Amino acid sequence: MKPLSVRPNTLVDDEHGTAISEFALILLPLCLILFGGLEMGYQIYVRSVLLGAMERATRLTTLQTVDSTAVESDIEATVKRIAPGATVTTTKGSFLQYSQINAMERLTKDTNGNGILDSGDCWEDVDDDGNRNVVTAGKTGIGGADDIVRYNTVVTYKRILPLYRFIGVGDTATLTAATMTRRQPYELQSTLTPKCKA
Repeated sequence: MKPLSVRPNTLVDDEHGTAISEFALILLPLCLILFGGLEMGYQIYVRSVLLGAMERATRLTTLQTVDSTAVESDIEATVKRIAPGATVTTTKGSFLQYSQINAMERLTKDTNGNGILDSGDCWEDVDDDGNRNVVTAGKTGIGGADDIVRYNTVVTYKRILPLYRFIGVGDTATLTAATMTRRQPYELQSTLTPKCKA
């Protein structure tokens, strides 16, 4: 029996099986890119549906006979059609004027002129909480005729692919959206009655 002789150059030049090792090197990055694209696409889709629901909420809010809980239910139902397990939280607040949003409540009577709410001073309690403060949320509810309504919605849902395990993000995604509209002037707008500090 003749001994098997292998020339050294033959092993170096042999390319059989290299495709498998090369494919193994690119498989993980390829999967990360593919799954990441799918996850990002789904998130963009959920966000666009959420924004559409918020736009519909602004149209419904302008109506005189609107029920604010029906508007919130509509937002939730619209989002849950594509993200069934999502948690949808909507808050709403109303303002009489745009200038009241994220602004300090105005003093109507400042006895000593120091710009601070002292005993005997009065202020416009825009958010109706009994304190003079910067109004961020507004008065609870959607207000009345000609009022400005702001909706804030937060959607939290489980990610659809287990990609988060590999890139170090949480297993849930959170999206936020806000919209603001002025209601129709179907009657005279109510006015604020100043409150005074005792």
